[in-house]
Amino acid sequence: MAYFSSLTGTITEINRMEANGCSLLLTVQEEQQGLIQILLSADTYVLNCSPLSIGSRATFFYRANAPMPLVYPPRYQAAAAALTPHGTMAALDYFNEDLTNSDNTLKLNLTGQVPASLPNGQMFLGSFSGRILLVLYRSATRSIPAQTTPEQVVVFCPGN
Repeated sequence: MAYFSSLTGTITEINRMEANGCSLLLTVQEEQQGLIQILLSADTYVLNCSPLSIGSRATFFYRANAPMPLVYPPRYQAAAAALTPHGTMAALDYFNEDLTNSDNTLKLNLTGQVPASLPNGQMFLGSFSGRILLVLYRSATRSIPAQTTPEQVVVFCPGN
């Protein structure tokens, strides 16, 4: 079972969720589900600290086993977000010792050239296997699992 699920769409509206301004409620037009809402808190990791704005296409990740309110439109609490303009894809999941994700749909081909960092922006110099990784990539094979060489990797160590 996947650790995280994801949704990709275009941001159509941004509202303040709390009076203090620390949480945002984004309305996103997603291809299959239509309108959805994404709650971004101060704890949500945003790849490269990229500002999210109306018209941006982004992928949002939420914990697959998290409780969800039964509201319309559906509302998801984002654990992470990444800008993903057309042609760019992102994945956040646990990758095993073979660098295959938890539901066997994506395998990473990593070289020394792939920039890898920790969520705080510092370089990561350890092993990628057996960790939760956020990967940004442009293309993948049509094999099962699909294989890709990511353009960027963020490594979430225990405690992140």
